[in-house]
Amino acid sequence: MIRIQLLLLVSTLCVRLSVAQAAGWKTGQVNTTLCQWDSPRAAVVRDTLYIDGGMLWWKPGMSDGTLGSAMNDGNPLGLVYLLNFSTPFNTTSNISSIFTTISKASNGGAANNIGPQYYDGAMFANDYEWYTYGGLLSYTDGFKLPDANAVAAYEVYASGPPKNFHAGFRLDTLPTGMTRYVTNGASVSVPSENLGFYFGGLRAQNFGEIIYQPTDDNASMRADIESTSLIQVDLSVQEKEVWSNTSLPSTVPGRANAELVWVPTSAKGILVAIGGVIFPSFAVDVQKNNATSTAQSKATSPTFMRTVAVYDIDKKVWYEQNTTGDAIPTQWTQGCTVLASAPDGSSHNIYWYGGYDGLDLKAGFNDDVWVLSIPSFTWTKVNTGTASKGRAGHRCTKPYPDQMLVVGGYAPAPGSSLACVDPFIKIFNLTSLSWMASYNPTVWSNYTVPSVITAVIGGSGTGAATLTKPSPDFADPSMAALFSTKYNASKIVKWYPYQPSQTTSNNRTTLIPTQVPQNSSTPAYLAPVLGVVLGLILISLIILGIVLFRRRKLLKLNGTATQSEAGTMDNRRWVANWLRTTPVDVKAPTVTTDETPMSPGPYDVEESVSAVPEMENSQVHEMPDTSRPTELHDTGFVPLASGKVGRNTSTASHVSHGSDTSDISRLSQPSPRPSPSPILGGSTSRADSPPLGSNSRRPRIGSAISGVSETDRGHLRGISDTSVSTDGGVYATPMERPTAGGHGEGLGIVSPETPSDPARAAAISPLTPPAGAGEGAGGDYLGRGLASNSGGTQKRKSNFSEKLDEVDEK
Repeated sequence: MIRIQLLLLVSTLCVRLSVAQAAGWKTGQVNTTLCQWDSPRAAVVRDTLYIDGGMLWWKPGMSDGTLGSAMNDGNPLGLVYLLNFSTPFNTTSNISSIFTTISKASNGGAANNIGPQYYDGAMFANDYEWYTYGGLLSYTDGFKLPDANAVAAYEVYASGPPKNFHAGFRLDTLPTGMTRYVTNGASVSVPSENLGFYFGGLRAQNFGEIIYQPTDDNASMRADIESTSLIQVDLSVQEKEVWSNTSLPSTVPGRANAELVWVPTSAKGILVAIGGVIFPSFAVDVQKNNATSTAQSKATSPTFMRTVAVYDIDKKVWYEQNTTGDAIPTQWTQGCTVLASAPDGSSHNIYWYGGYDGLDLKAGFNDDVWVLSIPSFTWTKVNTGTASKGRAGHRCTKPYPDQMLVVGGYAPAPGSSLACVDPFIKIFNLTSLSWMASYNPTVWSNYTVPSVITAVIGGSGTGAATLTKPSPDFADPSMAALFSTKYNASKIVKWYPYQPSQTTSNNRTTLIPTQVPQNSSTPAYLAPVLGVVLGLILISLIILGIVLFRRRKLLKLNGTATQSEAGTMDNRRWVANWLRTTPVDVKAPTVTTDETPMSPGPYDVEESVSAVPEMENSQVHEMPDTSRPTELHDTGFVPLASGKVGRNTSTASHVSHGSDTSDISRLSQPSPRPSPSPILGGSTSRADSPPLGSNSRRPRIGSAISGVSETDRGHLRGISDTSVSTDGGVYATPMERPTAGGHGEGLGIVSPETPSDPARAAAISPLTPPAGAGEGAGGDYLGRGLASNSGGTQKRKSNFSEKLDEVDEK
């Protein structure tokens, strides 16, 4: 079976409120009183009676002490009314406060096609949930009517395997071939078997959609044809209910508003259909029948009280059984029934109250109480009422074994004004056969068969009936087996007794709501849908604005820097990132100066010296530089050259890339070290100054890299690979020293001296000139041959210069 389930209202939204008139309060109204309730649908779940739909009328109580005219608010909120059996009340007082409500409408709003207001129909229940089925809807432009296969359920308690359960409404669908288009049938619930049944009723001539009191323009939607079907629902598995539809046999005619009673006998019990009529007046919108229909109803309808239909649930077999008695009720419809069985199960007594003949609404209604005893199938009148006090379209239930509650209904209409049923709830004691003035959950007793009944069927109050079959016998001999087999009474769960609860008054003296329109060109669901959609759009815009604001703020804080995966800046790389992204032509070079006097003259011209590879006639290809990045890369220091120099056009050293070659070499053994030459007139050379020598043949470099640790080796490689160009274009490493007698002719290369610590090589950049440098004839501690200027002015001259990521070429 195709099933579409929608959770409409979870338990947190199903707030139970004290009942009151939902709309239409008048100016000066201070309270309200329940007046009449025409054809609601009702069922009991454990300790609570649920009542839904029908036409509910109220009497407004005015501030001057008078009562206004009865009015029907239309139940615009789609309320379901609850009467808990633990609530005591007095039938003569205003009992509006004893009901609580839950709403079928979403979030307690206006009712619509999700939770519409049905007239008549059925409510099936077990001990965990209830289902609504059938009934009539008012035709309106305010909302679209539910689909043909739509039904609704309310889950009160969880059943079956453990699950994430929330009490509330849900929508369900009927199987293929079944529709909800039936009304005014007879229904019964069998909690011990988890079954519900709907017998007969009325349908449209074309089996199509039906509505409440259609006009002549919608005559095809009038339910005025007797249905000949028995609808069954199996509630054994929650949310996997099984529906079925079977046709009645020709011996069991269809009818409107009969009463269907479940009797605990045989394997699964039996159903007994009592009363009902054909061609009822309520099936015609003008509340009248034509002469032909009336005659047929008077001829056929009384037979439904004289002959009752019996259905064996287990074997799915129908029987027709005649009834007997000193008096047999006439044709009745829209009454109510309850069952009370003798303690020993020897007799089962069906109590019938109220109803009318289905033809004349102005004549007196039934106010008598009748009992049909089974299996003798005998009628007994046990209480005689007053016709003017009778009612029809009411509902009955049994809170305790010996009590029957009669709720609502409508009174006969002899005049033009609508009369209220009084009292709105009546209580009948099934044992004493008397009406009670109040209900108290602490006052009750087990049922005993009244003496007026035992006088007919024999036995005593506890049972032992002697009349155990109809007179003269069962219409079908196989029926005897139905009553000879006892029902397993352990399957019937008893939820009483109930603990009394307190009630509060609900006069609603401060709330005066306006009348809720029933017909509107605007769909009722439009406002809540628009509210939800616009709310979601607003929330989305707010979230988007917050995200964009935070993103812009982060971009302002971080600039163009790269963010980590966590969305934060790596603080250790800020400086390096800033330097790499700063344009060379914008950033001023960092200059290291000293105060050594310099002779004026042609010293501004620097000699171009070609870079000298560290190994002669040998290139070693290395992997790309994998050393740890330095915070200030490309910052090697270079001594200024002397003499007449031009722009250097070659590169001595660069950071290694994938396709570059490296001039670093390894020595398997030390190379002989040439004699150092004096600097500037034979002064002793600095140990960390590069020697100057002939450029014709470069000696092999002596390297001590192989003798140091991997960390120090990486550091030395970083020094070699990150030289910075100078304005003079002279490139040298801190390992180079000027050769003896060199005057700018070239650079002689020697191996560094062995350091005192064999784990580290001497690699020191000459940050300041050595003592005595510049005091000789040459005036520059790096070489001789620079002409002296007689001016003798002192000029600050940079010994070293820094440029980032650039080789200055000309």
